[in-house]
Amino acid sequence: MTTNTLSILVSCTSSTEAVALSLASLTNLPKDIECEVLIVADSEVTPVISELIEEVAPLLPVHPKVIKLTAPISRARAFNLAADSADSEYLFLLEAGTQVTAETIAPLLQHLKNNPSAGIAAPLLICPQSGRVQSYGTTFTPSLRAQPLFASFPATHPAVNKQRSFQAVPANGIFMRAETFKDINKFDTKYKTGMEVLDLCCAIRNNEQTIDLIPQSTLLEPDTTASIIEDDLSVDTMRLNDRCKGCFGPDKHLIAKKEGYQFTISPWMESYMILTPEREQELNEQMMQSPDPSTCLALILEEPLWQTGYVQLAAYLESTGKFEEACGIRLLQTFFFPMLPLYRKLAAVAEAGNNDSLLQMANDKLSHIDAQLEDIGTLTKKAAGLANWARKAKETELQALYEGWLKDLGLL
Repeated sequence: MTTNTLSILVSCTSSTEAVALSLASLTNLPKDIECEVLIVADSEVTPVISELIEEVAPLLPVHPKVIKLTAPISRARAFNLAADSADSEYLFLLEAGTQVTAETIAPLLQHLKNNPSAGIAAPLLICPQSGRVQSYGTTFTPSLRAQPLFASFPATHPAVNKQRSFQAVPANGIFMRAETFKDINKFDTKYKTGMEVLDLCCAIRNNEQTIDLIPQSTLLEPDTTASIIEDDLSVDTMRLNDRCKGCFGPDKHLIAKKEGYQFTISPWMESYMILTPEREQELNEQMMQSPDPSTCLALILEEPLWQTGYVQLAAYLESTGKFEEACGIRLLQTFFFPMLPLYRKLAAVAEAGNNDSLLQMANDKLSHIDAQLEDIGTLTKKAAGLANWARKAKETELQALYEGWLKDLGLL
């Protein structure tokens, strides 16, 4: 018989500063839930973490415990080890640096209690610096590339505030029954690039359980990007395909259409969402009724895929010498609309604003795109394969999209 309702498992594979952020946020834990906090960390940093715990413990509803490791291990192994030591009905997986809010736990717990068929309940991941979405569930492009849905949308956007079921969600913030985690044999620890979470989600769905995103539950996740070794990615992809063949299918284009967006591709076959021409024109006309920067910004916040708005607002900021703000707008613009002219403009504005890191990022992206465009054979093979898949799947709009790419090159 379990002692607690909830075990919060914290994987510390990063810095102690990250652990300090997570610990401080645990003051937001509900006072009426019996819980335990287990922090898995390397033995070299556990003395510092123990000191941090003692500092913040009087403010917390529970005294966190440290599980000391004899050697550095992966996130998957850390969560598995913590789960082995947990004594609760439910598990909540938390990466160090992530911050719990007052709205994090209760909606997830309530969802699993009310829905026996739910295998995972996941929160909305929000970047604390910008208040924008880090991840709202994981979707898959037609080429089966996993992507977070509505990333960088304002967290208040109507499309974000809908409960949905997904094929997968990120590992950070997974809330599930301890029994379920044990039944599916926990995380597969042979992955090196984070694909173990896709493997886990596949096992959940094979167990005929759902994976649900609960937007009323919010979790603050810092904006970090880990580097991935290309060879590890290839090995992990083959392992995932072998273990989870047929488990995941393209769905990002379906969600885009359901929300009133269109789906398109860049010349190097990167897929993204855009507004319909009618919606773009509607926003343009609204802007003309009150043509000033504040109106433009308000409309961009209302509809983050409004292309004209980014052009006008960035141009205004650049004309008035506000290059720092212009860099932010241009960066968002390239995130939503991967287009060569926009990356070049981002590089130019970053240079004008003496933002060396952003300039380097823009130039690196341009170099990466150039390399992809030079390998026209690979792109052509990919487009032909996707067009053939879309034809067989009766995805007529996607078929037209990829065949159009081939026609533009005179190959069809």
